[in-house]
Amino acid sequence: MSQSILDRDTDTGHPSDSGNGMTTEDVAAATASDAPTTARQLRSADLQAFEEFNYRPVPIMAPVTLFLGVSSSIALFGLTGIFVALAGCVCGVICLRQIQKAKGDLGGWWLGVTGLTLSAILLLGGSTLQAYSYATEVPEGYERVNFSDQIAKKGFVFQDGKTGIHPDVQALEGKQIFLKGYMYPTRESEGLTSFLLVKDNQQCCFGGQPQVTDMIMVQLPTSQAADYTQSLVSVAGTFRISPSEGPANLTPIYLLDGTHFSRARNSF
Repeated sequence: MSQSILDRDTDTGHPSDSGNGMTTEDVAAATASDAPTTARQLRSADLQAFEEFNYRPVPIMAPVTLFLGVSSSIALFGLTGIFVALAGCVCGVICLRQIQKAKGDLGGWWLGVTGLTLSAILLLGGSTLQAYSYATEVPEGYERVNFSDQIAKKGFVFQDGKTGIHPDVQALEGKQIFLKGYMYPTRESEGLTSFLLVKDNQQCCFGGQPQVTDMIMVQLPTSQAADYTQSLVSVAGTFRISPSEGPANLTPIYLLDGTHFSRARNSF
């Protein structure tokens, strides 16, 4: 009986005794002992690949470029933003070239690309918007005049022992002009129908006393009454050479019969 059972096991192919001398229990034990080793090897390879990816150094220009790209949004509102966007473009190009030369040893490529793209788009958009604003801000029939260059810097002329108005400024008499400046602060701040316009904010906001040629007395109709602001303002009207009494015992010699007043749309 025992012999027939052994013969039946052999005939049916059960691995009770194979040619290599390993039983079913031996194979199972060998497989079980190899499994932890294989798992450890896989985990080690995955960890090494992750560390190589995670710890690639990122050049400082990458986050700087992204920061400048986001900050370039102010290019839509003023000249300062144009320079920020331009700086973002320059930093972005330098950053991407640095990463490219490293041949995979440096990360941060997408930071640089994103920052450069934002800077380029906002540089173009901001420049276009500022150019359009500059081209359309002067009312029809008025001449653009640079307060500092065309009036203040001209000063006075001395001829035959007398002090007189510079010929270039004298030529503006009676003309409709458009110019920008800052409001000289007084005790009143709302509903102003007259105020002193000075050429820069050093004279209006820090207690400076403007020179006679650095200020213009602006008179506005009631419908154009203005509120005081420390921002740059635009005014338009008829320019006159007419000494008048101003605030804080100041006596401007230039007068503007104003017809338009607003905050400046740009700093040009």
